Amino acid sequence: MNWESLFRARILERGYDYYLCNAVKNMEVTEDSITADVLGTENYQVEITLEEGEILDMYCSCPYAEDGKNCKHMAAVLYEWTEGDDQGIYPDREELTTKKSGAKEEIRKLIQETEPEIVEEFLADLLMQDEQLMLRFKRTAGKNLSEEDIERYFHQVDEITWRYQGRDGFINYYEADGFILELQQILMNDVRTMINQKNYKCAFRLMNYIFETIGEVDMDDSDGGTGMLADEIYNDWRELLDYVDEKEKHEMFDWFSVHLNGSVIDYLEEYIYQIVLNEFPEKEYQPLKLKFIEKKIKNAASKEKSWSRDYELGRWVVPYLDLLKKQKDGEEKRESFFWQYWDNSSVRRYYIDQCMKKRDYEKALEALDDSIYFDQSYRGLVIEYEQMKKNIYQIQDRNQEYEAQLWKLETEVIPGSLETFKELKKLYSKEEWISRREEIFQKLPPRSNIEKLYKEEKLYDRLLNCVVNSHGMFVLQEYGEILQKEYPEEILQKYRTEVEKMAVHTSDRKTYQYLVSLLRTMKKIKGGSKLVEEIVRDWRQRYRNRRAMLDELNRL
Repeated sequence: MNWESLFRARILERGYDYYLCNAVKNMEVTEDSITADVLGTENYQVEITLEEGEILDMYCSCPYAEDGKNCKHMAAVLYEWTEGDDQGIYPDREELTTKKSGAKEEIRKLIQETEPEIVEEFLADLLMQDEQLMLRFKRTAGKNLSEEDIERYFHQVDEITWRYQGRDGFINYYEADGFILELQQILMNDVRTMINQKNYKCAFRLMNYIFETIGEVDMDDSDGGTGMLADEIYNDWRELLDYVDEKEKHEMFDWFSVHLNGSVIDYLEEYIYQIVLNEFPEKEYQPLKLKFIEKKIKNAASKEKSWSRDYELGRWVVPYLDLLKKQKDGEEKRESFFWQYWDNSSVRRYYIDQCMKKRDYEKALEALDDSIYFDQSYRGLVIEYEQMKKNIYQIQDRNQEYEAQLWKLETEVIPGSLETFKELKKLYSKEEWISRREEIFQKLPPRSNIEKLYKEEKLYDRLLNCVVNSHGMFVLQEYGEILQKEYPEEILQKYRTEVEKMAVHTSDRKTYQYLVSLLRTMKKIKGGSKLVEEIVRDWRQRYRNRRAMLDELNRL
């Protein structure tokens, strides 16, 4: 069966790489299906339906296959299936195990019948030629790894990196999977064996080297391989912390602390940040964490006022305040700390959350007013603070303040908010609302997206006016379908105005295709077919030299 014709050449190459790296796991073959897991950026499930030995359908859980495309994971499974023997039949697992067992017995017999000196010499020459095999043999023999051995592992990681990098030192999208997969093999085989043999220090050092390598390498990581590998290392770190002795654990804490200094790229540093904060729960580490975080806070606070300074400060302030809860004099220190760094939004937000938990709403409101003043240049934060004030007024049944805050939100803070609009509407009777909504409409500033409020209130005449007077296609396409039944002529005329403007300044096929799609939409509106015919006749004459446009119009 020539299944390879179902895949693009590059997809086949990458699928074959996956097959060679033993990424296909848990494969099961029946008369009418093949199922397997493929280790990629995640564990992807592949299912291939067969009918009389031919492929009927293929499925994979990866994002690439969502649009019906045949992916590298499917190809890897088919290689695993067909490479078993010349006839394309995946061997039975029991049969395969028997064959391997027989081959192994044959090799053992050969070794036993050979002079020990010859075996030793042959093995020594073989291991000298293959550094990776030598390290594997040493691990299998249960020998301690030397400093030179660790350096050899580092060299393997470097060699893999050099092999995948181009001349410009960049790993492109098509090479990234192979690069990640080879590093993953070291984690799954070498590091895992070290952990099983309780060689924790070597396992930790090798993991760290891989972690730093993926942070430094310049790579197209569109498939998210870096994050997948970092997740594995993060889980292995946490596992190691359960096994190591106190001395090794302190060494691990020191390494993590040192590498929270910007030497690791920011999104990978987050893994180390989480380890330092969430692991090492023992009492002896609490003062070490406090001292370490205090330095981070002072360093961040010493920088000039900026968004990045506030972010960095806030990143350390919250865990510091949480740690202080466990100290005897923690509450006093926390109060002092709040006022020392009160200009930081994260500090104030933490304080507000604490007040809300204690139901100390007055202090929370005071802090929110301060926050609105300090963070007035950050619109998103101001909106959040104003909404919190509204929620507090509602909780306290302070109805006048609640209503006033809703008005402020709707007309000033987030003008034209549909959610706030609906919330206000609940406060009034049907008769009252008619006049109140008019007040809202009058107070809204220009460009406040009043159209969605008109739609909510079914004020279609006003909505039509907004559509007709809007620029471009956005508002028309957003609300045209709602209005076209009641106002077909006006909507058609608006479409005509916009497509005529676009046609004058258009010269590429893609825009011609878009114009034709708009003409198709027009044809569905009452009276649209006649108007579209008129437009097309005019364009064929006016733009007769635009061959691409005429081609697309012929498809209409």
